[in-house]
Amino acid sequence: MEYSGIQKLENILLVSVPRDLIDDDVIRMRRDILQAVRRYKSQIVLLDFSQVDICDSFFGRFIYSTSQMSKLMGAKIILSGLQDAVIETMIELGMALPDVDAVLDLDAALVLSREMAKDAVDTAWDTEALTRD
Repeated sequence: MEYSGIQKLENILLVSVPRDLIDDDVIRMRRDILQAVRRYKSQIVLLDFSQVDICDSFFGRFIYSTSQMSKLMGAKIILSGLQDAVIETMIELGMALPDVDAVLDLDAALVLSREMAKDAVDTAWDTEALTRD
């Protein structure tokens, strides 16, 4: 499967996850996401699952592992558009996503990402002011 659902928007890496991924596609997509985080130095990875309406254990592990790997690369994670069945599967599998923000839709994700970016700038500004004193 040829996948081109990764877009750079400001400091955000927007990933639109398609519904018909097979296991090999999932692995390839995770690698593509991590390479894009590095290439664009993305501070936020927004994983949009609004097209995905079913989830098996392999796909659930993809969500978990991609979010954890992105965090290790210094990016904050936002999940948007998780459908009821996907959430149920993740809970049944006992998956917890610490330090990962989840919102209902892409609009809310963009609002949250802008708040995160503003907080990061404010923190950097405060740190710079402290080092000058």
